[in-house]
Amino acid sequence: MNYEILKEINLCDRCFGRLWGKIFRATNLERGKALKLSKIIELEIKEKENKISDEEKEILEILKNNYNLDENNCIWCKGIFKEEKIKTLLDKTLKLLKDYEFDTFLIGTHIPDEIKELEQNLSEKFPYMESIKQEFGREFGKVLAKTINKKPNREKPDIVIHINPYDESIILQINPLFIKGRYRKLIRGIPQTRWLCGYCKGKGCKYCNYTGKKYLTSVEQIIGEPILKATGGEDYRFHGAGREDIDVRMLGDGRPFVLEIKNPKKRKIDLKELEKIISQDGRVEVLNLEFGERKDKVIFKNTPHKKTYKAIVKSENITEEDLKKLEENLTNRIIYQKTPKRVLHRRADIERKRKVYKVKANKLDDNHFEMTIYCDGGLYIKELISGDNGRTRPSVSSILKKPAYCKWLDVLKVHDKNGEDYGSNE
Repeated sequence: MNYEILKEINLCDRCFGRLWGKIFRATNLERGKALKLSKIIELEIKEKENKISDEEKEILEILKNNYNLDENNCIWCKGIFKEEKIKTLLDKTLKLLKDYEFDTFLIGTHIPDEIKELEQNLSEKFPYMESIKQEFGREFGKVLAKTINKKPNREKPDIVIHINPYDESIILQINPLFIKGRYRKLIRGIPQTRWLCGYCKGKGCKYCNYTGKKYLTSVEQIIGEPILKATGGEDYRFHGAGREDIDVRMLGDGRPFVLEIKNPKKRKIDLKELEKIISQDGRVEVLNLEFGERKDKVIFKNTPHKKTYKAIVKSENITEEDLKKLEENLTNRIIYQKTPKRVLHRRADIERKRKVYKVKANKLDDNHFEMTIYCDGGLYIKELISGDNGRTRPSVSSILKKPAYCKWLDVLKVHDKNGEDYGSNE
C-alpha cells in the first residue's frame, strides 16, 4: 500500500479508503480506517522492537496525525460527508422536490475543478481509486431514498437531482413524461402540429391577427393542452408516426403518436378521463392512451409504416375500362417520385422510390371515382394522382392519358403492427 501520499496531502479516513475504492466490498470509511490502523500497529510493533527505519518513523507520525482526521481538514472531501452537511443538502433537496410527483430519482454529483484536477493526479498513482462523485451520489441517494421512500434508478429516473455538495447548489432536472396513443382527425383544415405565422415567426403581426399562428389550432394543441393542464407541465412536443396534410382526414383506428410533456409536476394522471375530455372536442379523437418511454418517439418518427388511403379523384369521361387499367398498372408497382413542387420550399429536391401494393377503383360518376391505395409510407398520394407535371412516374394521369387530380383524401390506416396487410381494411 502506498502511504507516501499522506506526506503530500491530508486525507481523512474515508478519502484514504477511496484510493482503493474498487477493491473489496467495504465502505471507503471502513477501508481507510483499517488501512491506517493496521499500518500504525505494524509500525508501532517495529518501533517497540527497535526495527523501525527513520522513513517508517515519519510515516508512523503522519498516520497518527491523519487517523480520525477531521473531514473539514481533508483536502479532498472538505467535510461534504459530515452529518450536518448532509442534513443541510437533504433539507434543500426536499424543499425543491415538494411540488413534484415522481417515483424514481437519480443523484447527479458535480465537483469543483480543483477537485477534478486532484482526482486526475491521484488516479495516475492509484488505479483502483473511486471518484468522490460516485461515493457522494451513492451515499446521499441512500439517505434521500430512505427519507422519501422512493427508489433511485440509473436508467429511467423521473427526476435527476444535480448537486454540488461543495457549494451546496442544487438543480432539479425534471425528465419528460411520455404519453402514447393514436389519434383520429375527423375534419379537414387543421394541421398536425403547431404552425407559426410565416411573417412574424410566432411573435404576432397583422397578417396573423397578432396570434403568432398561421392556423389557430392543430392536432397537437387539441391533444396537448388538456394533458399539459393535467400534468402541470411547462410545454409539450408532439411526435407522430408520419403526418397528413391539412386538408386530409386521419380515419380508421388512427395514427400512432407520442406526446412529450416537459417538466411535469404530476405523473399519475387518469388517461381514460383524458381520452374522453380530448375526444369531446369533436375535431380530434384519441384512442388507447398509455404511458410511454423516450424510445417510443424515436421509433414512431424513424420507423417506416405502410399506409392505406382513400382518394376521391376528378377526371373526365371515366369508364370501367379506365379503372381496370388503373388497377392493373398500379398494383405492385414501383413509383419514382421527385419531391413535389408544393413542398420544394421546405424539402430537398430528391427522387424517392416507393411501392404501391394494391389499388381498388370504383366509379362514382362520369367525372369522379374513388381509389383505395395500399402503399409504402412517404409516397405523396396527391402527386401519384396528378403526376406533378411528370415528377411522379407513373401516375394516374399518365396511365389514363388524361388529367386527374385528388379532390379529397383520407388516411384509412397506418400499418404499424407486424404482419398487418391490406386485407385488414377490406
